[in-house]
Amino acid sequence: MSSWFSSSTPTGPNIHPVQTTFSDPNALFGPLTAKDLEWNCAGGINTETQTWYATLKDGSIVMCQIIHSSIGLLWPTIQVTFRHANPKTGKNTWKSVTVSNFKVQADKRSMKSDQITVTMDPTSSSKYTIEAKYDDEVQISLQYERLAEGFKVGAGPKGGFTYFGQLSGKAAPTDGSPDYAGGADGYAIHRFWPRCAVTGIMRVGNDVIDLEGARGVFIHAIQGIRPNILAASWNFANFQTVEKEGEEAVSLIMMEFTTTPAYGSKVINVGSVVVGDKLVAVTAGGSGVAGGSNVTHQDPVKDAETGYDAPSSLKFCWEGAKLEGEGSNLKAVTEGNSKVHAVFTEDLLVAKEGYKTKGLVEKVDVLGQIPYLIKKFVNYAAGTKPFIYTWLNPVKASITLGTGSETKTLDVDGYVFTEATMIS
Repeated sequence: MSSWFSSSTPTGPNIHPVQTTFSDPNALFGPLTAKDLEWNCAGGINTETQTWYATLKDGSIVMCQIIHSSIGLLWPTIQVTFRHANPKTGKNTWKSVTVSNFKVQADKRSMKSDQITVTMDPTSSSKYTIEAKYDDEVQISLQYERLAEGFKVGAGPKGGFTYFGQLSGKAAPTDGSPDYAGGADGYAIHRFWPRCAVTGIMRVGNDVIDLEGARGVFIHAIQGIRPNILAASWNFANFQTVEKEGEEAVSLIMMEFTTTPAYGSKVINVGSVVVGDKLVAVTAGGSGVAGGSNVTHQDPVKDAETGYDAPSSLKFCWEGAKLEGEGSNLKAVTEGNSKVHAVFTEDLLVAKEGYKTKGLVEKVDVLGQIPYLIKKFVNYAAGTKPFIYTWLNPVKASITLGTGSETKTLDVDGYVFTEATMIS
């Protein structure tokens, strides 16, 4: 889940989108280092999330998210959230619990608290174990094992970063640490494990659910800037096939945000294509680049409940250089069979009256969900009423590998969890 708010107050002269910093379409894959996955837990104004999604064999979705929020000199607030949604049965369980005794462990990638423990496997750095008790109704014991290579957009200490404000004149770290100080006003960054095997069990009420065979994604995101001035809107897609093997084992991930007018209303879009459980493309799109990845809200309809123009359907497109190789040594193919395209359209609208849509998980009133101190901090952003629309639907995706006579097209069925965040 993304953050969230907007203001018309200009606070920074510049924006440096990640897709223009790393403008070479053949150099978008940035391998993750151990330090990329470390908890930053920065002071000042900072919202850091680690989020694990799982798509189950029945098409339902599970989400576990840890939110670490700092506001100036105040103590950080830490929440852990949970969602299990199954459109077929209509069941939708949501939990949000304040975390106590949060402590990052010696490896800086694991953490413990009274409510949740997350452990990175010290032998492989490709597996998380998550143990959590939200309350007497919801408990989880899950394992996420990375299948496809993790990534950020662009390699090195500045990889993945969109910087706000004037660029720092200081040299970037040389020890593999991310360059969190690169922008005078702050930054936003997303790092991904785009395809994971998920196992374990969870208890929801009286139901014990086995996640064997589920497929998931892990996202580490940090917003080191006042959340009310970062973005005017967000879009997110998590498409996964389940019970598919070979080339039909597909994941499509996209994260997009549009900056506030104070930062030029720029679109920043990052994404990935996984085929056969291998990362075959990293994409970047938005302002200042041609092609790449993008999302379109098609035939918007006024939603009287929220006041926003909401989509009748969502079209997601990916275009990028084909990656080949193993592990962190993936390289773009620059000749011949060199392109990857992917697309799907998620049809939503059932009836314009009342804006009734298929697969609606929830319309989230963001100000009603965030920690109290942040809500108090951003409540002055007059005229904003942020809502996150979330949907979960079966869709058919089309992936094209290669160009010319070597083109191969795959049409695969899967489930997509989408978010569209309306802010201003």
